[in-house]
Amino acid sequence: MDFGGGGDDGADYLDYDIKGRQYHEKLFFNSGFAFLAGSVAGTLYGATEGLRGAASNKVKVRVNAVLNGAGKYSAGWGNAMGVVALYYTTVESLASYAELEEYAGGDPNVNHVVAGISTGMLYKCTARPQTMVLAGVIGGGLVGASCLAEYGIMTYR
Repeated sequence: MDFGGGGDDGADYLDYDIKGRQYHEKLFFNSGFAFLAGSVAGTLYGATEGLRGAASNKVKVRVNAVLNGAGKYSAGWGNAMGVVALYYTTVESLASYAELEEYAGGDPNVNHVVAGISTGMLYKCTARPQTMVLAGVIGGGLVGASCLAEYGIMTYR
């Protein structure tokens, strides 16, 4: 039985993009994972804050304080991390499209560092200019450290 329709017995190959996944695939994965991680972190932080600030030692009061604390921080942290991932993925895709690595001597990490700097600055663009620049330095520094760590791991396997 031939369910493929063509009758060709040769191998079928999937399309492969040398640059990796497409923009929307990266965007959905990164923002979803970041939202989930931020929500879990916010829940854990809120639960510990609620447990510390419980007004009484009764179990019902402590459980209520834990649930209130978890609900207070989880959505905000999840949304913040999702937005950061959206910014980063978009800027990284634009930097890749502009082929910034060609201007930097072929170093593929340039796109990531530019995306980190831009993400930090975009995230804090409504604050003072000093805060915006500091956020850009932090974002670029974190991504740069991540690139260096990846290079170290790949080099010294």
